[in-house]
This record gives sequence, structure tokens and C-alpha cells, in this order.
Amino acid sequence: MSSIIQFTLSVIGLVSVSFGSAFAADAVNDKCPISGKAVDDSKRVELVAKFCCGKCVAKFKKDPTAYAAKVAKAADGKCAFSGKDAEKETKISIAVCCGKCKKKGDADPKALFAKLQKKKKKEK
Repeated sequence: MSSIIQFTLSVIGLVSVSFGSAFAADAVNDKCPISGKAVDDSKRVELVAKFCCGKCVAKFKKDPTAYAAKVAKAADGKCAFSGKDAEKETKISIAVCCGKCKKKGDADPKALFAKLQKKKKKEK
């Protein structure tokens, strides 16, 4: 009887680890959008991007920073691509260099995300 319980708990633990890693978002950047310095991976700002359908989510996920300005300008509850009512969402994790930049980013995650696209354009 106890081996069944141990097995069940092991399976639950593996499922939890699998889901945990599936939902743990990697940062979309390696330089702070505010300072330009290397990021401290423990300091992150989370943004929820909303879209009308899975197709728009997939398009966004291919290169999130390429669409940073669109996401930042999208009206609340609307798809960044089509402008339709948003039914799907995805989380974006933006790494920053320090607590001061995190505080600024938390105040306006959309503006922080938009800076990533501007920095990317400057690098080209």
C-alpha cells in the first residue's frame, strides 16, 4: 500500500516539475532595456501580452521583441495584431540589471517592453 502512495507522489512531483518548467518564462533579453547593462537574471518584470487567437500568439512567440512596440501600443483587452477582443495571452519576462530598473519597469511594463524593440533597431 505504501509503495502505491510513494509512486503516486513521485508521479505528482514529476508532473509539477514538468509544468513548473513549462510555465517558467525565460527572459526575452540579455541587456537591461533601461541602462543597457548586463541583466541580473533574478530581477525580472512580467508582462502579459494579449491576442485574439493562437495564430497571433504563435507569431508573437517566434520573435517577441520584433513586436514589442505593437504590444506596448495595444489597447487593454485587445489583440496587438488585429485589434480584436483578446481571448489568448502569453507572459513575457523582461530581465533588468538592478532593483531600481525593476521598480521603473514594474510601474509600466509595456513601456519597458517597447524599449527592447528600440534597442534592437539601434543595434542593427
